[in-house]
Amino acid sequence: MPAIGIKIKKLREIKGLKQEYMAERLGVTQQYYSKLENEKTDIPFSKIEQLAEIFEMKPEDLVAFDDRLVFNVYGQQNCGYLNGNQINFPEQLKQLYEDKIKLLEEKVAWLEKR
Repeated sequence: MPAIGIKIKKLREIKGLKQEYMAERLGVTQQYYSKLENEKTDIPFSKIEQLAEIFEMKPEDLVAFDDRLVFNVYGQQNCGYLNGNQINFPEQLKQLYEDKIKLLEEKVAWLEKR
């Protein structure tokens, strides 16, 4: 399982956030934040709670986050399953994909009318 710093970096990248933004929200320097992501300093639980709030998730979900369950579903025979275990995608991620699909469908319809 990846270290907490790696998980934080992945979540930040997924959300499209910059290190500077994260540092500002945490009340630390960008250099200190970089050390958190690179496992060069321990992360106090208070910062994990703040990070979870920024990522709009529970601290225990942040600690347990595994990007392989989100992104490495390609090639599985049963969509929604990984190694026989059902994957429960976060509701926000599902909504994001549904919104994106709707937007793309609207674009296609608009282009077909031209």
